[in-house]
Amino acid sequence: MNTVRSITTLAAVSAALVVGLGTTAALSAAGADDETLRLHLGTNGTQFVYSNNGDPITQPIGTPKNCLINVDGPLAALDGSDQGPGLKDGSIGIKSGGSKGVPCSRVDASEDLSIRLVGVPDAVKVSLDLELKGGARVEFVVSRGGTEVGSFQARAGSGIVPGQGVDGSTSAPFIATATAADPIVNCRNASDSGPDSGPNDNCYVTLEPGTAFDELAIRPMAGEVSLEGSGDYGNDPAFDTVFTLGAGFDGQLGCTAENDTATIEEGTVYGSFTRLQNTDGSECVLKPYFLSADTEAETVSFVPVDVGAPQPAAYTGTVAFAPKNSSNPFQSQLEYDQDDDGPLGFEFMPWCAGNPFTDPDAPGSINTSVIPAGDTWCIVSESTAIVSATQIRTTWNVVGIGDPKMR
Repeated sequence: MNTVRSITTLAAVSAALVVGLGTTAALSAAGADDETLRLHLGTNGTQFVYSNNGDPITQPIGTPKNCLINVDGPLAALDGSDQGPGLKDGSIGIKSGGSKGVPCSRVDASEDLSIRLVGVPDAVKVSLDLELKGGARVEFVVSRGGTEVGSFQARAGSGIVPGQGVDGSTSAPFIATATAADPIVNCRNASDSGPDSGPNDNCYVTLEPGTAFDELAIRPMAGEVSLEGSGDYGNDPAFDTVFTLGAGFDGQLGCTAENDTATIEEGTVYGSFTRLQNTDGSECVLKPYFLSADTEAETVSFVPVDVGAPQPAAYTGTVAFAPKNSSNPFQSQLEYDQDDDGPLGFEFMPWCAGNPFTDPDAPGSINTSVIPAGDTWCIVSESTAIVSATQIRTTWNVVGIGDPKMR
């Protein structure tokens, strides 16, 4: 028997997002040719902003509680030693002391701060707005999937070792770039300037590891550092902390005819997914998605991403394959993986127990009771068409709930 598989995987997200308006649009304008995730910490907003030349998506950073902040997706997450990340006066550090003041806004040599990308593609470089205090020597470790892929240092003042590292610019704004070939950079023209000097004690450091990464750890070895996002530059988005991303979302799905369908066709592989109204009748909020096809593996991958709290979304789909090498081209079965287990988690998709469009759970959605217990998707119909003497194209019409996973 020839088994044809179709799977979508879910990038799970859970925190509140806002489709960008107002200042968000202005923030995403700088560097519009790149797909980016920006950290803006200014008087006009405290947030992460994802942009891929479409409507920007914003992940606000909430008001600190005794200077402690909780940042956990859906675009990015912050973590750190001691009591965790703190925010004070536009500077992120580690909360290690009381409810106010300097301990919240700085990372010292006994602490570390990390930024992890969550619902966005991997980064290929990052530019950091850093405030460096004293004879700073700060290590940056970039990782992908928990494995270190690069290590860099930024040094300032007495932290600079003569003859080591690449010197950055010699006047404000101080700028430096570290690469895999030259991983050490010297900032601020060897100045040990103290804090709170506007851009004069900042350094805009770009890290180019030459490989993709999804996490950045900031670990001072001497002195102190604060992570910032253009606040000392008059909120100029050119000095936001910016992750430049690799291949990104292919679009966004809504629930109207103008934006409800994602379609791909590569050779003999076809997939089309249409988003319906939410099964509980709640407001339909745009979902970014990934959609790709592999003609060699004969698979289609559809990855929707929740915008805001997970929505009870419903979909119809059509997938079609024409296997090139089949011992019996007139037999094929559709498989899927409900929870992204990997190959051992794939199972045959069942047939629906009735018409999913009769008595829908909410107007414009589906009747979820027709999906067999224990499953999240089911087959509505199947058809075949002869492509050649040894090749047949099988098409399945399916429905599902939540965020689908098929292969």
